[in-house]
Amino acid sequence: MSAQVLVVGAGPTGLLLACELARHGVAVRVIERRAGPSTTSKALAVHARTLEVWEDVGILGEALRRGRRVHGMTLRAGGKRLANVSLDELESPYPFVLVLPQSETEAILEARAAELGVRVEREVELVGLEQDADLVRCTLRRGQAEERASCPWVVACDGAHSTVREQLGVRFEGADVPASFVLADATLECALEVDEVHTWFAPAGPALLVPLPTPGQWRVIVGLAEGQERPPEPSLDYVDALLRERVDCAFTLRDPLWLAGFDVRQRKADRYRVGRVFLAGDAAHCHSPIGGQGMNTGLQDAYNLAWRLALVVRGLGREALLDVYQAEREPVARDLLRDTERGTRVVTLRNPITQAVRNHVGSFLSGLDVVRQRLARKVGELSVHYRGSPLVAEDHGSLLRAELRRDPSTERPSLWDWREFALGPRPGDRIADAIYETPAGERRLYDLLLGTEHVLLLFDGASATPAGDETLRALAAEVRARYGAVVKVHVVLPRTSAPPTLADEDPILDQAGGLHAAFRAGAECLYLIRPDGYLGYRAQPVVRERLLDYLERIFA
Repeated sequence: MSAQVLVVGAGPTGLLLACELARHGVAVRVIERRAGPSTTSKALAVHARTLEVWEDVGILGEALRRGRRVHGMTLRAGGKRLANVSLDELESPYPFVLVLPQSETEAILEARAAELGVRVEREVELVGLEQDADLVRCTLRRGQAEERASCPWVVACDGAHSTVREQLGVRFEGADVPASFVLADATLECALEVDEVHTWFAPAGPALLVPLPTPGQWRVIVGLAEGQERPPEPSLDYVDALLRERVDCAFTLRDPLWLAGFDVRQRKADRYRVGRVFLAGDAAHCHSPIGGQGMNTGLQDAYNLAWRLALVVRGLGREALLDVYQAEREPVARDLLRDTERGTRVVTLRNPITQAVRNHVGSFLSGLDVVRQRLARKVGELSVHYRGSPLVAEDHGSLLRAELRRDPSTERPSLWDWREFALGPRPGDRIADAIYETPAGERRLYDLLLGTEHVLLLFDGASATPAGDETLRALAAEVRARYGAVVKVHVVLPRTSAPPTLADEDPILDQAGGLHAAFRAGAECLYLIRPDGYLGYRAQPVVRERLLDYLERIFA
């Protein structure tokens, strides 16, 4: 089969996109101008949300085997510890940062792509692009030979200097931050904890130490002082001297694996889609590496785009889905650029007075549990949501129709049920994992969500009436008949056995009510979860016509 999607670039974003498209049944071609995969560590941090994505993609186990788990960050200044931010309480199965060199990430993703039948074509460069209503026509160059290739869709994952973006004439605008850094991956002998990131705020500038997966090896990042010129190729002695000015612990630095320097540039594309061409990852946004958000954001671009593009390519989804990609992902990048710019400016403050204020305020705020939790969620990218997306919706019945008290003879919600549902996961929210108990033992919600389909959960609620059981049975059967290729349906009962009406449904027996509690499903209701793990639609009470209207907005 000829390719239905051409992915330009085989970095982490392009490789994850290729894996996802292949999992969704789309023929994909990947080209990469580099002769080989990355050999340096580059992006290191893999955050909790990305690890959840990788579980679905099928590479989590290998990534965990190769990486190092980091459970928090310690900030120091003036010989004192200012703060410690722990990730252990993150609402995720993976409450840590996985330190994994980008070279390893690419190797794992490329191996997974090969398992799915996708091979990276290296030393192939896109040098020309034009499109019409039906096809994108690309000029590809391999050595001295040129190839004319046509494809219905193209996704640019070719980095901050994207050729595709330039061919499209998309603006890539922003402002540079006056901050310069040097880094070294090297052997560091010290007495620091190896499950934390260590940061110093020194008068001359910041220093950051990140433990690498190989014992004894660390990533060293040092910010230059104001007016200090960065050498084009920093030496280990140069990095060592800067580090000694900033940290208050004894160390020996030797055996460098990689030395580099970088300035901070903040840029974002003004469009993520031009006709049949999309931008993702660094081709769409680049920014300060503070917080290690860049690669993770690109991976989530790919995860967000893949399912909707696959539906359209396969003729199962409406093309309007594709316009929502920018509506959902561009605000994430915009907020990220704002936050990383602010963070970089705070970290690299030059004035001794503002440095002292930063250290004092930072120490105070870090003592507040709510601040620590909010920071941890933001770092883990668990706070990303799409509540403003035109693709998400809900139908929540009028409070005036709620019963004063729960009546077991009816499925109508009580006032309490109505309020609880309002506090449940909102359309556009990431769905958190939950453990629930069945007669066969404990189960995970995320196991239900694995795969490429939407997942429809039909909750029976606390009241069990024959009429309510029949409503759920009929709706489950109708959705399967119409959308069985793209929607998995589960009826969820807070009981230890199924009534005769639902016996053929193989319902989830949520006997202790753990799943009902996670979704605040005290009364009959439904939740439709997208393939990327975000809530697309919810309703209380269950109304057949409204659910079908929503599904028709998505599926062709």
